[in-house]
Amino acid sequence: MASPSSALARVGAVVAAVSLLTPAPATAVTPQQAAIPAYWSPADPDGLTTFRRLAQNRPTTGLVVLNGSLSRPEAPFSPAWAEAIEAVHDSGARVLVYVDTGYFGVDLGQGAHQTRNGETTPEAWAAQIRQDVDEWYALYGGYGVDGVFLDQVLHVCGPDGEYAARYAALRDHVLATHPHAHVAINPGTDTEQCYDGVADTILSFEGDHGSYLAHVPPEWEKAHPGREKFWHLVYDVPTEQDMAAVVARSKAGGADYVYVTDRPFSPSTWDFLTSYWNAELGAIAGVVDTRPPAAPRGLGAQAASGQVVLRWRPAVDNVAVADYEVLRDGEPVGTTYDTAFTAADLLPDTSYEFTVRARDVAGNTSAPSAPVTATTPPAAVLGANACLGPTTARYRATFTRDFPHRRVFIDADDNPSTGWSLPPGLPAGADHLIENGTLFRYTGPDWQWEQVADVEQERDGQEVTWWVPATAFGAAAGTQVLVFNGYDGQDEYSAVVTAHPTEEDCR
Repeated sequence: MASPSSALARVGAVVAAVSLLTPAPATAVTPQQAAIPAYWSPADPDGLTTFRRLAQNRPTTGLVVLNGSLSRPEAPFSPAWAEAIEAVHDSGARVLVYVDTGYFGVDLGQGAHQTRNGETTPEAWAAQIRQDVDEWYALYGGYGVDGVFLDQVLHVCGPDGEYAARYAALRDHVLATHPHAHVAINPGTDTEQCYDGVADTILSFEGDHGSYLAHVPPEWEKAHPGREKFWHLVYDVPTEQDMAAVVARSKAGGADYVYVTDRPFSPSTWDFLTSYWNAELGAIAGVVDTRPPAAPRGLGAQAASGQVVLRWRPAVDNVAVADYEVLRDGEPVGTTYDTAFTAADLLPDTSYEFTVRARDVAGNTSAPSAPVTATTPPAAVLGANACLGPTTARYRATFTRDFPHRRVFIDADDNPSTGWSLPPGLPAGADHLIENGTLFRYTGPDWQWEQVADVEQERDGQEVTWWVPATAFGAAAGTQVLVFNGYDGQDEYSAVVTAHPTEEDCR
């Protein structure tokens, strides 16, 4: 959210020594929605996975805020940001994009916030805010931007309502071109009632666990007929039990949107999803969930060499789907937060039956989906064999496609840590490589090899044979574990071959 100094100042402003707000028993079943400041990067694979996870957490996830990597629109266009926005929007949750308003340059006692151009006037801030709103929509509006999240917002009306009027003008700017946009503002503390009409949602509390236990909303908030107006963010809530109490308190306090995290206050408080997320979704939904999700539908499969890509439609749950379990021939082979899964390390020319089960945040598991059968294509590298003679090593395989790159990955020292790592099930430490007519030795890190020797190569139709002087392997001239590889934009591998030294002539 805001910088540490200004956010801490806001927290201090809401700590009042007042009587605790005790939730009434009826509020324990009041449904709410989660509203998450998702400030991690979807360009990171784990970050994108977490956005896909949020997309499955419907209907309890209601708002998700995406922030650019520099707290401004993510430019130039990023496919990862677009994919995250699209996934969450398509789930039915609203995607809001982050826009800093810098308190319109008003000095709250710690110095006025400056625009990116170093200015502090309200006019300069208004121009930058409008620019950021327009740029977000220009870059990502077509992927499902549902509104804006205005951060670092003033909480008082100002002289003759001046401050609230500035934010109302921003709202009007957004709605002029995006009439269905959801506008949320973040003063981080209780506002004066003049802000009621400024935004659809007011983030009226952002602070730590202790501050929240002392917080009582103002009378106009408590009397407000629309619970969707208010959002509470509470950090540094250490345990799942504490989280449940905070969520119950937010229900009693009239907040329709809430998010609680165990992470302490820091610049990265909102960079990760809380550790008790599944339990929090259940608490926010406000029900004892014993109903399993509906079985996933629309399961389809596309087979490729050694793998099958599965895709299906999202399952429906009364609270939130947590993840999906994929079964191959009736046995679990993996879980995913996404509605897609790649089953790898499959045998060539083999049929497999797949089903998928949905699991919700309470641990209830759906019935399996309708099964789908997929058959992997025949192997593209056949007849792999090797001979390690006293003077010459021979390597031979048949490549059924015209691969531009034909390789032999060789682990010659029986040490997985000294070479290139291949996919699971293949040699882990390939310290030598034959590619076309050259023998290489791995030098690492990454894809770095040094040339050792030219090798004799012969083609007979689709069969390729290499002869390598035994001395080329130096001290590593012992038992070898190897695999043949053809690459034409897609890797194809032979069966793994183990070759022992022999006194035979391998010519």
